Amino acid sequence: MDEKQLEKWAIEWIGKNVDPYCYCYHHIDHVRMFVADVTEFGRASHVSDEELSLLRSAGWLHDVGYALDPKFHEEKSACVAQKLLGNFGYTSEEIQQIVELILATRLTAVPKNLPEKLMRDADLGWLGGDDFAGHLSLLRLELERNGKSFTDLEFWRFEADFLKNVAYFSVAAEQLRGKGLIRNRAWVDEQLRQLENSKGATR
Repeated sequence: MDEKQLEKWAIEWIGKNVDPYCYCYHHIDHVRMFVADVTEFGRASHVSDEELSLLRSAGWLHDVGYALDPKFHEEKSACVAQKLLGNFGYTSEEIQQIVELILATRLTAVPKNLPEKLMRDADLGWLGGDDFAGHLSLLRLELERNGKSFTDLEFWRFEADFLKNVAYFSVAAEQLRGKGLIRNRAWVDEQLRQLENSKGATR
């Protein structure tokens, strides 16, 4: 398999086909961050070089579906992988593994093995990162540009509710980002508390 050529294809394809205005968060920077995180978590989990290459390959393709059907982008990304990867020397077995890894990034999916856990954790690795606030601002902007507008109070409640249900699946991600997740969850809760208090004071 030619992972480097796949990376080059993904960067070029996303740049040409995924609208950076509508998807200012789910664009190439997020994909690069995902690949970096899945690499970090995978190495910390002592997966083999071959497994790590499959994880990175799935990472490069996991969000290309935003250009095809944003609502079902994981399924569309998996379809792209199914059709494309043979061109880069991936075997049928490797292709099937990558398809399953991409589908594992669905929020409703329950990861059934370590590689799938690492994929889920990489997709939400930023929630425990140092630039959480910056990524969150981009995500809010993306949601608004796609028709989901919030008042400030609505947004902080939305994010606080989401973070309550987030936990990392792999030991590696928990060790590397768990404390950051707790810190960022507390920060969101504080933003919400301050906003709720200020709203109450104006009544």
